Amino acid sequence: MTEVTKPRPRPLSPHLQAYRLPYNALMSISGRAAGVVLSLFTMALFIWFIAVVWNPEMYGQTMLLLDNPYTEYVALALAFLIFFYLGNGVRHVLWERGIGVNEKAGITSGNIVLLLSALMTLGVWALNEGYGAQYLPMHDMKQEVAQ
Repeated sequence: MTEVTKPRPRPLSPHLQAYRLPYNALMSISGRAAGVVLSLFTMALFIWFIAVVWNPEMYGQTMLLLDNPYTEYVALALAFLIFFYLGNGVRHVLWERGIGVNEKAGITSGNIVLLLSALMTLGVWALNEGYGAQYLPMHDMKQEVAQ
């Protein structure tokens, strides 16, 4: 008699806990997530504009909310997302042109995008705090008006 052999079980597909996404994939997914967050924020902002038009008292309530010290951190996070999203967009345009389409160049450009996003966010924070305000074009006019 012939023996019936059981087929060997097929290997399981890699799970997210066992499989590490490549750096370029993580940067691409993060860029898309940043775009979604920025889109949701923009929609909320437009809804708020419409609400203020129909209910002017809401403006005062919003100003109370914006006086909260934590809103500055939210604004800085949004600034970082804007710079990160723009940097990833430039990166993808370069890739479409055939520039830097290998793994090492992708990692380098991803690190550059992260670094520039952080530096530009720090620059926005510094300008908001008044550091470097003398370099802004409107700074001299503000001093003349104050005198």
